[in-house]
Amino acid sequence: QTCEAPCSSMSPENIQDTDQEMQIVEELHAARVGKSVDLPAVPPSGELMSMEVDLVEADVLSSAGIPSNTASDKKLLIVIDTNILMNHLKFVRILKTTEIPGFDSLVLIIPWIVVQELDRMKAGKLLKHAQPKAIPAVHFINDSLRNQDRKLWGQSIQLASQKLYGLSDENNDDRVLKCCLQYQELFPCSLVILCTDDRNLRNKGLISGVKSLSKEELSTELLNLSLNTDVCHQPCISKQQLKAEATSLKESYEEESANSGLSILLENIMSELEKSLGTALSSILETEMKIAFGNLWMEMLYLKPPWTLIHLLQCFKKHWLAVFGLVMEKNLVLTIESLYENLCKASSAVDFTTTKFLLQDSKSLLHAFSTRSNYDGILPQAFAQVNKLLQTFTEVKAKLQPNSSENTVGKKQEDTSSMKAGNEEITLFSGSELSQPNRHQEIWSILENVWITIYQNSTDVFQRLGSNSALTTSKIASFEEAFIYLQKLMVAVKDILEGIQRILAPNSNYQDVETLYNFLIKYEVNKSIQFTPQELYNCVSQTEYREKLTIGCRQLVEMEYTMQQCNASVYMEAKNRGWCEDMLNYRT
Repeated sequence: QTCEAPCSSMSPENIQDTDQEMQIVEELHAARVGKSVDLPAVPPSGELMSMEVDLVEADVLSSAGIPSNTASDKKLLIVIDTNILMNHLKFVRILKTTEIPGFDSLVLIIPWIVVQELDRMKAGKLLKHAQPKAIPAVHFINDSLRNQDRKLWGQSIQLASQKLYGLSDENNDDRVLKCCLQYQELFPCSLVILCTDDRNLRNKGLISGVKSLSKEELSTELLNLSLNTDVCHQPCISKQQLKAEATSLKESYEEESANSGLSILLENIMSELEKSLGTALSSILETEMKIAFGNLWMEMLYLKPPWTLIHLLQCFKKHWLAVFGLVMEKNLVLTIESLYENLCKASSAVDFTTTKFLLQDSKSLLHAFSTRSNYDGILPQAFAQVNKLLQTFTEVKAKLQPNSSENTVGKKQEDTSSMKAGNEEITLFSGSELSQPNRHQEIWSILENVWITIYQNSTDVFQRLGSNSALTTSKIASFEEAFIYLQKLMVAVKDILEGIQRILAPNSNYQDVETLYNFLIKYEVNKSIQFTPQELYNCVSQTEYREKLTIGCRQLVEMEYTMQQCNASVYMEAKNRGWCEDMLNYRT
């Protein structure tokens, strides 16, 4: 089965974000060249200008604000340009908490001119549409300096005002470059890296002997450093000292290396995943909405473009019954729900488990839609990219934690998920890693089947009771049958919700699983796989399954509300026909 509606070239959210990032880089470069961000003789009185931006070390040189007792330390000093703070603040936050093997510390350097540029953009005096991105960057720097965060230094105005190598103070690119050269001179045993997405500034840096990297290049560089415990770029240490320190470095940095490498990796993976999945889902959404509604598809959209990935998933959830649920497996909506929940979680803090769930669910979702269409070739490309991200993620994780048995379990589960997808078996939360014993997986499959049965039956009921019931494909023959079935479904959903909510309640114990277990016995849904209440309790006590149970609980609450609305809309007609009295004995 294929669909032939053409996909237009409408840019998804990732293209828009990329365009905005490039616009900021280009406009800021043009402003610097045009000298519209000149360094004033008297600093302005903005939020950052009102305080002395200086290095936070206790012992500083009076003239330049440099900690004299740290000049021989092996630091990784990363000079951050304005466009990086504007476009990749989340990445900068991760950098500030990163530890790299072979260096005593990683420190972010904020040039004085960057502080000024941000201050002007915060006030709306420089660059169009830049204010919303400048304000969080200003707050980030301000909070770090006020809290005397030793991982972020600001170039002082005294240091910025010094002449160096004949560099012109009329060019703001040169001011950033001068900051890099000054710190190279002040910290000869450290490695200074300029991070900027301005290609021309990177060229200037490379010509001047300053290692200059874009955000993407720096991410790769730091990830490689995290995975390599050999110390590099340490001119103040002899080979003999290096060899002597090798063993201790490997031990002392092992945990920091893993955490730092994962943080950088996860940020990169999330960025690439949002682009690839966003491109695919926007194409699928537009195509299927056009098939369903024709020229009126834009008016029917829950959220209008441009879309973020969160917006796209919200649209899929909203239009599932009327659009996607008619052409795809009904349980696939649970993968959408899982993606949405984990993406919301990742927006505040990205961790290993959440990222793995997102990658595997994305792969499963794209695979499912690929059985319907390739969507003008967009889907195969997105699937290949997501698969590559998942492979990279697994490989790097194996390097960071080579002794972890989780890698083997993850690979086995990935193979199992792919096999299920190929055989078109029904799986809930397809692609999610089940790291617990097989017994837990068997028990969880029972709960999955309960949800699938309820969802499929409720869809049939809604279709039969809907305004377009004459055109429905529902398996329920009559309006009366659908109404009676709705009452039974409402009772079943109420019972299972009560059981799940008791399990998820704080300080729940073994007795709290009995309600859910009795529900399964009552409806004879565990005939194929026999298990005891203790086994059910052990399963749902696992963190992974409790998280899934929480998602399922929210979905059931939404479904219960939808059922109540549906029941209210047809109640008067059912009452007039005398069906409500027939149901009274059943419900009581």
